[in-house]
Amino acid sequence: MSELITSESTRSAPGAGRRTLGVLPLVGIFFFTVSGGPFGLENSLSSAGPGLTLLMIVLIPVVFGVPNALVAAELSAAIPVDGGYYHWTKIALGRGAAFVFGAWSSIGSVLNLALYPILLVDYLATWVPDIARGEGLVVVDLFHGGFVVDLHWIVTVALILPMAYLNYRGSKAVSEYSIGMMVAILAPFAVLTVLGIWHAVANGINVFSPFVVPDQSVHSSVAGALSVIVWLYLGFDGPSTVLGEVADAHRTYTRALLIAVPLIIAAYLLPTIAAIGSGLHRGSPADWVAGDFVVVGEELGGVWLKVLISVGSALSLVGLFMAILLTSTRVPRALAADAYLPRWMARDSRRFHTPVGALMASTTVVIVLAAVDFSSILRATVLLTLAAILLEFAAFLVLRWRYPQMVRPVRVPGGWPGAVLVVLLPTSMIVYLAWSTAVDERATFGTSVAVALLAVLLYPLCRRFVKGDRPDAEIDSSRIELGPDRFAGFGARKADG
Repeated sequence: MSELITSESTRSAPGAGRRTLGVLPLVGIFFFTVSGGPFGLENSLSSAGPGLTLLMIVLIPVVFGVPNALVAAELSAAIPVDGGYYHWTKIALGRGAAFVFGAWSSIGSVLNLALYPILLVDYLATWVPDIARGEGLVVVDLFHGGFVVDLHWIVTVALILPMAYLNYRGSKAVSEYSIGMMVAILAPFAVLTVLGIWHAVANGINVFSPFVVPDQSVHSSVAGALSVIVWLYLGFDGPSTVLGEVADAHRTYTRALLIAVPLIIAAYLLPTIAAIGSGLHRGSPADWVAGDFVVVGEELGGVWLKVLISVGSALSLVGLFMAILLTSTRVPRALAADAYLPRWMARDSRRFHTPVGALMASTTVVIVLAAVDFSSILRATVLLTLAAILLEFAAFLVLRWRYPQMVRPVRVPGGWPGAVLVVLLPTSMIVYLAWSTAVDERATFGTSVAVALLAVLLYPLCRRFVKGDRPDAEIDSSRIELGPDRFAGFGARKADG
């Protein structure tokens, strides 16, 4: 642990003295870092079929989502600081692993972030065709459409800036908006659920039939839908990065998690049952396309339900962008505070205590990416994020062994067998997904490996030419008790030495 001992002159990470988030606001952040609603599940129905999709919606959180949430709950309660999983990894595995984790997480997050405002403008373009990409005003068109500055980009930037400003105002502001948007999204789906299940029962529709897409193997069906549904369950560890801003962190986080997990599963499962029960594309599951929840809403409830679900899809993209921007900026801020990135990225707002430097950097990158056709790279970010989760699991197991007496207000049950099992299940699924991607989508797999290796190669360069001999930042260790370190072999001490 000697490498974690920091100078008293080192600037502390943010968090102390501003713990304002309660259970419900954190539920809102959980909802949007993970879900945002069932939008996107239509692609799973076309890839896997109705029955298999419903089964995967239930099984994947058991195999992947809930284990990830349990690991995050234990580590978040034990080490409740801003930067979350970056600091867990550094304490357990050292600076190099933490840097790689932070790089993978940051790259994956910023690429993922760029998706949401682009999709939002694509959605708006169905109502205003002139703002579609490549249509109307085109200022710059390079690399045969690979980089386009046009009216689509201008509208995208116009939407990004106010969402970034709300992040600048802090987690409390983002969470308050998240609660309202969550209710606005879930309310019409609750109506859709009632109408769809009623229609299925009244007409004798078996929502599990056909179980898979006709003339398609089970393996092809699983492989086709797995990345979609895994992507829909990513992010349970994201809110850990703002724990420095959470009141009574371990209790609040645990309670919010207990509410958020079943809420998110229900938000996926029930509307999907309703959509299948509507009879739309019955017998032809391959015909499901993105946006069919809106079509089902109109068929079952009329134009008013169509409009509400349409508005909900736009709010979902807004909420996802704001919540992921909120949680993701704390990691590059932690990297900058540890001197691996330029110092200005570690700066905080004096008024709102938000990581304004990292926020400006992330927003700028997203604005540039909004002009880029980067769909193949974006698909690769799922594997990059899953690789980061594997490092998180490794940190979890190492902390269990290295600091057996660490104070853990929340603990994965079952002792060592429980700890191994909770990691083994999602790891097996991640390995299967990586293997199937390597076989079926070699370009995507190759891009993922290239980006992952780039982060590894950057560590010695950043350590030598950026960090130099500057010490790591201090963290608020007032509520962290690691206990004896088996590596060091001497008595209990705090996380900062």
